[in-house]
Amino acid sequence: MENDNNNQQPQEEEPQLIEREIEGVTVLPPPFIQDPITNETTIIQKEEAEPAKETRNEEGFLLKTIHCRLCDCKILTPKNAKLVEKQITLINKKQSNTAEDLKYMWFLPDMFQFENIAFTKDVNSTHKYLSCAECEQEVIGIHYIGSKENYVAHDRIIYK
Repeated sequence: MENDNNNQQPQEEEPQLIEREIEGVTVLPPPFIQDPITNETTIIQKEEAEPAKETRNEEGFLLKTIHCRLCDCKILTPKNAKLVEKQITLINKKQSNTAEDLKYMWFLPDMFQFENIAFTKDVNSTHKYLSCAECEQEVIGIHYIGSKENYVAHDRIIYK
């Protein structure tokens, strides 16, 4: 099923890379990467199950440890995230032409609450994708640059 990417932040025009002089040295910031989700990406409307009740307390805070489902690396410890329903489109794997609309996310207001996480370069200056810091095999979440909010997809991790 194809989608018009309504769940991503609005596309902005290409940001300008501004040269700066720092202590007599001309510095050009690293380029932004192009978002892998395009009009040609097949977006799957995922029917995901709600996380089990034992993964969170009554307020929705994480009670289990979150691990990478591919390499078992520890990503989050208990009480560092809150379950929210937020529709976010995430690419399936690197170099993939498919993505999924996912709705159950673990919200972290601070990127320093992660145990092990990798960030991509800025994507169109709006967000970065998150992956396991150990294997970096798949996108497990998103970091919004402006708000500094982080979301980890329930469907892309395991609990221990």
